[in-house]
Amino acid sequence: MREKETRITIYDVAEKAGVSKSTVSRYLGGRFHELSPKTREKIKRVIDELQYRPNNLARGLKGNRSYLIGALVADITNPYTTAILRGAEDVCKQHGYSLLICNSDNHPSKEREYISMLQSHKIDGLLIQTTGGNQHFLRDLSENGRKPIVLVDRKIPELPFDTVGIDNRQATIQAVSYLLQQNYRRIAFFTEPVAGVSPRRERFAAFQEALRMADPEHPSLTDAFEVDLANDSQLDSLLETFLTRTGRETKAILAANSVVALKIIIKLKEKGIRIPDDLGFLSFDNPDWAAAVFSGISTIEQPTYQIGKTVAELILKRMSDPQAAIQTISYQTQLIERASTPRV
Repeated sequence: MREKETRITIYDVAEKAGVSKSTVSRYLGGRFHELSPKTREKIKRVIDELQYRPNNLARGLKGNRSYLIGALVADITNPYTTAILRGAEDVCKQHGYSLLICNSDNHPSKEREYISMLQSHKIDGLLIQTTGGNQHFLRDLSENGRKPIVLVDRKIPELPFDTVGIDNRQATIQAVSYLLQQNYRRIAFFTEPVAGVSPRRERFAAFQEALRMADPEHPSLTDAFEVDLANDSQLDSLLETFLTRTGRETKAILAANSVVALKIIIKLKEKGIRIPDDLGFLSFDNPDWAAAVFSGISTIEQPTYQIGKTVAELILKRMSDPQAAIQTISYQTQLIERASTPRV
């Protein structure tokens, strides 16, 4: 006869970790500032070893919490987004929280609808990759509902929210400098529309700045294009503009993210343009397919999983310490050189 399964409790975790039950409770509640790094690591290790999962219903009734955290992203099909969600979900799971994931498709109206829906589910906090069109709505949620909000990737400077992303200026200047070192003399930057989306805007401006710094006498060599990826003919036209404008000059394309990169690569293939024989190619993000096409696409890799973990940790910290200082955390990127950007 099968033995009855014994449920692991918070007391078991505390006993094995050699700490008090209240210390484990502080860890589960995200009150990291009250625990030493050594204690946090010890509790995490024991929770993983025992596969402890808190009883959220009992915890919720006792602490007036839902143990749900809303995750509202701009484009769930983007590999960047899925990697961030993985990191955030892992941290939430360790602390007995669940992620409720919604996708705005970069539409402000859809974003507002989902924020209202998440409120109805009594979420304890919200991580959001905002469309940039709902500042008043988010301010009301934060002030009136007292919901902790952490911004992912996209900033809203006028609102007092924690923000996690990368140093877009540094990363873009690094990318342009690298392409120039590889002797590409005409470089185009392709991005989705920048209005209201801070990382796009920052990369667009940094690209122009980097080329002006490299050759202040020839500002006309700055080819920066905004493209609506749903408009196939527009992308085709902009690519033609760049390819015909460059003449015999060595040329390269810098894509603002992996979604833009894939669209351009498909178009170039249709046109019979070969990478790297006809032009160099470098993209932000480092999706799995980047190593496989054209013997490898050079990329600017972002620490997406770590960004997701940090976002979740900040949400938990903000829930336990609402008065903590607002943080803006910018990670550095890594340039991964592959066959698409040989020295020419």
